[in-house]
Amino acid sequence: RCRMRVFVGIGVIVLGAAALALALLSQSGLPLIRADEGSHDFIASFYSSTGIALMAAGAVTAVRNLHYLRSPESRRKKEVYETDERNRLIGLRCWAYSGYAMFLLLYAGVLAAGFMSMTAAKVLLTVIALYAALLLIFRILLQRSM
Repeated sequence: RCRMRVFVGIGVIVLGAAALALALLSQSGLPLIRADEGSHDFIASFYSSTGIALMAAGAVTAVRNLHYLRSPESRRKKEVYETDERNRLIGLRCWAYSGYAMFLLLYAGVLAAGFMSMTAAKVLLTVIALYAALLLIFRILLQRSM
């Protein structure tokens, strides 16, 4: 698990570097983004801050898991923590509750967006439809595998 997380951390660093490179390319004047000036500045700052944050998160993930690989005592503690049934149950319930809450918040957003912008309402409806489809697909896959 730790080796896989190191590779995932490196992948996240690469994605962050790509986002940062896009931000720098958009600032160089190349016509990559077709938008008015205000949104162009927002998009460039969004990509640069997201890229920096992804690079930092990937580095922390990789370094932390390298530490676990090098220290047998830390690795054993982490393994016990991750395989403990109580912690796993808490994690599963957390994902379930946050998933239900997200579904309800998206639905409330659709109701509110209908009064403000049909484009926003359609985008939120699409997100809700994709979310519901993913829930259904994962339920079917898990029922077959268990």
